[in-house]
Amino acid sequence: MAKSKRILIVPLDWGLGHATRCIPIIRQQLAKGHEVVLASNARSKALLQQYFPQLNFLPDPPDYAIQYNSSGSFWWKMILQVPHLLKTIKREHEWLKKIQELYRFDEVISDNRYGLYLPNVRSVIITHQTAPIVPGIVEGFVHRKIKFWLERFDECWIPDYKDEATSLGGKLSHSNVPSNARYIGPLSRFTGMKIIPDTTYEQLAIVSGPEPSRSIFLEKMKAQFHATSRPSLIVCGAPELSYDKSEGAVRLVSHLDDQQLASYLQGAKQVHSRSGYSSLMDYHVLGIKHPILTATPGQTEQEYLVRE
Repeated sequence: MAKSKRILIVPLDWGLGHATRCIPIIRQQLAKGHEVVLASNARSKALLQQYFPQLNFLPDPPDYAIQYNSSGSFWWKMILQVPHLLKTIKREHEWLKKIQELYRFDEVISDNRYGLYLPNVRSVIITHQTAPIVPGIVEGFVHRKIKFWLERFDECWIPDYKDEATSLGGKLSHSNVPSNARYIGPLSRFTGMKIIPDTTYEQLAIVSGPEPSRSIFLEKMKAQFHATSRPSLIVCGAPELSYDKSEGAVRLVSHLDDQQLASYLQGAKQVHSRSGYSSLMDYHVLGIKHPILTATPGQTEQEYLVRE
């Protein structure tokens, strides 16, 4: 029998996608008999605590606290925050070193947290963006820097198919690929689930992402659904809250469990959401063929995935 490991898993807190795609990884490690310890921030932490209340959560790791515009270029805004990003990567590396002195992890798995590696501990990073779409003037620098960061880990797990012709991420996950890359296929919390479609709602919207884009998208979906008067459901992407209310023909819920959400998704005539990569993996697994996707303004990744 393989020796049980103590494994730390830490998703990034930029929306809920990084946390939801870690759920199958956590389940897999628990099924192998390993001890899993979690850490995250804000909504991602609240979500994972609902899924895994029995697990130990460490004090919050450093928060990237990225500032987003409601419009304009996401990457130009990011470039202005590079000093803050570099400082946070260094801070989370120091955080991990201190945590390691107490817990003695055998393995660390992080999602898009470039500072969570240790030289003498197996360290894995999950990312679907080895080649993010950035302004051409800085593309070379950004891609070199990301490749350098990714190759500090023992492995870089890419949640996509290895063959670019069948991939979900296209050039995002098949360019600038680090030498330690391993394609592990799409990650979805819905994998292997037995689902009976529920046709209660004709229209369904999943609201997600960081503020202020989440709230802006929520208001847009409410206005659009109210205008049709068709039975509609909006999942508001707020697992830290607990509400379920109706406004005319529109039901708004803070969060739904996987079984309910999957049933409603497969039963709805229209599915609306942001074009985040984790959402695309979920739709792929559930067989949702034509979701209506809206990119977060200025986020080049989501704009690319909408076009693809």
